[in-house]
Amino acid sequence: MTNIRLAVGAELRLMFDEVTAEPGPGAHRLVLRYKATPVGLPVGSVALISGALRLQHSMGWIGVLQSDQPLLVSAVASYPRSVVLTTTISDQQLAGVEADRDGGDLELLVDLHVALAGAATLDYPAADAQDWIRVRGPAWASHAERLGALVTVPLLVPLPLGDPDSLRAQAGRRLQSALRALADGRAEDAVRDARLALDLYDQLDPPVAYDEPRTARQRDLAQRFAALRTAVHSVASGAHHADAITADFRYDRRDASAVVACVAALLQRHSSA
Repeated sequence: MTNIRLAVGAELRLMFDEVTAEPGPGAHRLVLRYKATPVGLPVGSVALISGALRLQHSMGWIGVLQSDQPLLVSAVASYPRSVVLTTTISDQQLAGVEADRDGGDLELLVDLHVALAGAATLDYPAADAQDWIRVRGPAWASHAERLGALVTVPLLVPLPLGDPDSLRAQAGRRLQSALRALADGRAEDAVRDARLALDLYDQLDPPVAYDEPRTARQRDLAQRFAALRTAVHSVASGAHHADAITADFRYDRRDASAVVACVAALLQRHSSA
């Protein structure tokens, strides 16, 4: 329970109840439900509750919390009463949350702010407090599944802050260009830039050699990743080549998304090796 003291003998007690989530197209509504009990607050006053939501471990920002309606302090109402605080979380943020959670419990830090209106007897009645909440992994996973997190794979490819002309930096910029092209609906350009990103990184960290006629079962792990890289590069090599074989290649958004995701995953694996 979090006690938010607004004056001597006057406070608002908030007890976390549950987290729920409502899916949307690309962004979702995240709901934190509290049980609120006013103690010593003037009858007829109104508690305005707001806040901010962060990840507990990394302190990563999630969003601003807003109440769906103010809490009226009444002499006849029964307490505690439900208070709903909401924020919006995007698909990209959801992927970051899942990466931070890493299959465990979801731990959140809630910055709470309460201001009391209609309380003339109190002197500037406003106060802040922090609440730490834990959502058990299986419970959050059911929400994340509804929001589509099970088909979201977080890929973080480091872009060096040093020499901007390094091969690693050039590869990172090509991959960023591929993502922009994908967002703009330019599938062919996205495939081309993803292939160029892979070409650049090959110069920095060439894949191991493997015997192509050899059966996949006989290859070690490094050779199998090299075969995957070759396959991805082959799929992407049709963009802008227009040779006798690839002249009729037409990449759509799903094709480009698959290529960009594969290249990003391979670059991520190389950069963390």
